[in-house]
Amino acid sequence: MQSSLTQQKSSSDSTTHTREQKYRIQTTIPALASIWWSLKPRSREMLWKDLPSPAKSAVSSLHWMWYDTKTRDDQNPEHPYKPFPRREYFQRLHELAERESILFIEKSRTMMMSWWAVAEDMHYVMTHPPATVIFWAQDQDRSVVLRDYAWVLWENSHPAIKESFPVLRPRERQAFNELEFKSGAKCLALPGKDPDKIRSLHPTRLIMDEACFIENGGEAFDVAISSKVPKVKVISSAAPGWFRMLTKPAIPDHQGDSNNAPAGF
Repeated sequence: MQSSLTQQKSSSDSTTHTREQKYRIQTTIPALASIWWSLKPRSREMLWKDLPSPAKSAVSSLHWMWYDTKTRDDQNPEHPYKPFPRREYFQRLHELAERESILFIEKSRTMMMSWWAVAEDMHYVMTHPPATVIFWAQDQDRSVVLRDYAWVLWENSHPAIKESFPVLRPRERQAFNELEFKSGAKCLALPGKDPDKIRSLHPTRLIMDEACFIENGGEAFDVAISSKVPKVKVISSAAPGWFRMLTKPAIPDHQGDSNNAPAGF
């Protein structure tokens, strides 16, 4: 993959003139993902315009969700596989996920919050090996559902994404609660009964799904914070409990409104 950008630089001697200097990036999709956030914002903005879609998906989880992968709708067996809907709140959540280390999200079924959270964190570990995300739910079956979401997203990705971020083994030959990449990155599904597992595994990302109903959910969250997990997403229906006690006083936050900025910015 090859992308180029042009910048204007000025130099002065006896007269002032402007000269054009070209910068050319020639790299692979995985390498681009690894250096993307080290580039200056202006460079990223200019490069973005000329990147092919799979390369954009490697550096932007939201672009990947909207254009280069599909979810599974079990309520529509005739056409079950669909891209994420182009809803504005996904852009806003994407911006918050980039900005905040901890997110508490009250959800309804139709918002696809579990799919979104899995996609955000799976994309990160996939493109930043050997990172690990833990899917934490009420029991093993519910946590494995999140792992299944991750497999659906990888299997329905653009071929260039699958080639750039290959899995270690086919799905049927991996552990029932894992999705492991050849790079060492991993998605791991665990039942939410032993908070100490978070401390012992040192994950890069943690998703707590239906947190209101997880046994020892508040303790697990405390362990995640004390263990300094870099990013934590706590998602639940709004039911009485420790989760609702924390979200009830929330107020609107207008910082960072996108103004229809491109996905990834």
